[in-house]
Amino acid sequence: MLNDVKYALRFLARARGFAIAVVLTLGLAIGANTAIFSVVRGVLLKPLPHRDGERLVYLRQSVNGPAGENIQFSVPEINDFRAGATSFQGIAEYSPGTVTLVGTSDAVRINAALVTGNYLQVMGLSTVLGRPLSDEDDGPGVAPVMLLTHDFWMKRFGGDPGVLGRVVKVNSREVEIIGVVQPAPFFPSRFDALLNMAVSPHHTSALMVQGRTHRMTEVMARLAPGKSVDDARAEVAAIRNRVQADHPDAYDKNSHYRVTVTPFQEVLGERARLTLWLLMGAAGFVLVIAVANVANLTLMRGVRREHELVVRAALGAGVGRLRKLLLVENLVLAVMGAMVGLVIAVIGMRLLVSLAERYSPRANEIQLDAVVLGFALLLSVGVALLLSFVASLPREGAIGGLIASGTNRSSASLRKQRLQRGLVVAQVAVSVVLLAGAGLLTRTMLRLADVKTGLTTENVLTMEVPLLGNGRSDAAAKELYERIRTEVAALPGVSEVGVGSVVPLRVETLQLDIKADGYTVAPGEAQPRAEFRTANPEYFSASGIPLLRGRPFLWADTDKSQLVVIVNRTLAEKLFPGRDPIGQRVAWTGDVLRFIGVSGDWRTIVGVVGDTKDGGLDAAPRPVVFHPFTQQPAWGGGLVIRATADASSLIPSVMRVVRAIVPTAPVENILTVAQVKDQSIAPRRLNAALVSSFGVLAVIIAAVGIAGVLAFSVSARTHEIGIRMSLGADSARVQRMVIMEGGVLLGIGLLLGMAAARAGSRLIEGLLFGVPAHDPLTLGLVTGIMAAIGIGACWLPAARAARIDPAITMRGS
Repeated sequence: MLNDVKYALRFLARARGFAIAVVLTLGLAIGANTAIFSVVRGVLLKPLPHRDGERLVYLRQSVNGPAGENIQFSVPEINDFRAGATSFQGIAEYSPGTVTLVGTSDAVRINAALVTGNYLQVMGLSTVLGRPLSDEDDGPGVAPVMLLTHDFWMKRFGGDPGVLGRVVKVNSREVEIIGVVQPAPFFPSRFDALLNMAVSPHHTSALMVQGRTHRMTEVMARLAPGKSVDDARAEVAAIRNRVQADHPDAYDKNSHYRVTVTPFQEVLGERARLTLWLLMGAAGFVLVIAVANVANLTLMRGVRREHELVVRAALGAGVGRLRKLLLVENLVLAVMGAMVGLVIAVIGMRLLVSLAERYSPRANEIQLDAVVLGFALLLSVGVALLLSFVASLPREGAIGGLIASGTNRSSASLRKQRLQRGLVVAQVAVSVVLLAGAGLLTRTMLRLADVKTGLTTENVLTMEVPLLGNGRSDAAAKELYERIRTEVAALPGVSEVGVGSVVPLRVETLQLDIKADGYTVAPGEAQPRAEFRTANPEYFSASGIPLLRGRPFLWADTDKSQLVVIVNRTLAEKLFPGRDPIGQRVAWTGDVLRFIGVSGDWRTIVGVVGDTKDGGLDAAPRPVVFHPFTQQPAWGGGLVIRATADASSLIPSVMRVVRAIVPTAPVENILTVAQVKDQSIAPRRLNAALVSSFGVLAVIIAAVGIAGVLAFSVSARTHEIGIRMSLGADSARVQRMVIMEGGVLLGIGLLLGMAAARAGSRLIEGLLFGVPAHDPLTLGLVTGIMAAIGIGACWLPAARAARIDPAITMRGS
């Protein structure tokens, strides 16, 4: 074997052009596949770091079907499962949200979860520092405590073990840090800290514990020994049917309440699954094209070394010995290609991790570990084996073959020619599929970029400055907001300043049932719901949200005046079809109101504003009700600053004002409206860019393959072409002959590729927007581009054939 390796290195050193072409081609393909596989493994396939992670399940309660809106659970609903579900060994509760961590010189908003004492036990997690939470940390009278997640501990505290026992202020309460959790993914997003319920008096109140419709808790469960996910699903469905029958007032029958039970590993990757498998498929197609191209190069090179192989066979080398020699050569090439590929994978992983972070909490688990390296090695060995069996070998003692090879060394067998042409057809077909996918995703991204946000101007700066809490009363928070608004409005370049609970183009998580005068819920229809938002009088003009009817809020709309609201067009058309909504009344409804401190009083509609794309550029407008900022608590705290010129240039001066008034308040998401819109389409843009890069790479490899096969064909037919030209065929006729030969292969490949693209486009329908999966324009453009590139690849060897001198050819024969 060592001698074969040495011989292979010497042989390839003499064929440097061939070796470089193969190594680079395989390196690009193996690198792309390795990088994508590392992400697929980290997000979808890698075992969870939790103890017996395969037994963890996530329960989701939704309305209007299993894939509908996640409305979370109430404590009584969770207790129903605790009492009746024998399929679960344990059930843990957690309420995700944001809290303010107040430091000595600053304050930051962090993602936190209020959890029950058994949370770590159910999740199968331990601490790397300090103690875990326990049942003794539950209840209304216990001390507030906090666990840091490992990532946040390293980022905020630099991994300092001295944080153990430190007392920090979370919102307005002092909380003791009791430990650091091992690295692990959480859901629905990354958490910075886990706190016991005692941090929030509301979570330990009777309203929370006893209110069946007060749903603000997520649920994780661990399967009992011997129980499967299907067992748990059947049991949960039975319990839910019984509970809904016992409590009909808590479950609107037209909302179709459902509870699903999903393995935790699937939940963590559910948003990323389609995108990652799409990229894995695209990388796989590139590998197919690359291997086909290298196989063609190997076949062409095999013709030139046919004499050597026949000599070896004539001297007694058997087929097995010759196959081993080829295998070693191809292994050397494939391993070198894998080494180049690993460098490419390391470079590409940074981009892919940024993509995965948008879809899954497991992005930080992506790495080039032993399994990923083994995958790259397996690809290399597989490619080497495949290439080693492409070429046919002479049999032992092939003296006749030795004699024949002396006169036919430049002639490829009919079988090799058919194989070469079949590989070219496959390359073209696969390239068309990749280009079609890239085209559909690119058109989707362009369509999204053209979507109107609903704002009449995008020259707006937004930021979030939450002030309520942290020891401040509602009145104190509103006074600070008014000071900020007044001083920011006085800055040069500022036109208007609005204040509201949520800035434009951001989703409001608080949605409530709503009723209206004269509106009757139709049979089978669910109770209408709408987002709860607040806004000051300048909010709409500062944001660029158009006022369609009525009036904006006035400074006279205070907590001592008539209760008024402004609704968006979607809600107005829903509740008042064919009627003028101005002057009509709406009211929030449902048992949940008493849990959140919102009244069910009737409110008069004084205005209708246009719809905005708050749920995303590709989402339908959401029903919204705006309240005067002075008539509701100062929840949230978003500033909307309309600029006379470049909005981003206002950031330094605005920050100086905010910091002068509230030095330690958290200031987050400082973005212009244009940047918010750009964030919305960034994942689609990245998808399109990655698939397009694979498509371009595939087309380049396919074009090289077409040109290489035709060039080899011209080389093998030099004598024939010389005779044709000596008998009267001009250069144009010879050129047409070669182009026609490549055109047939190109045409077959295009037809197969279009058929495959039409069939495969259905798989990515979930990633498209405003573009049908079978978009004729995209398929037409892809076909035209591929045809033009293919014809160009055919023209080069055709031009070479047309320059053959028949006199020199005949004299050489």
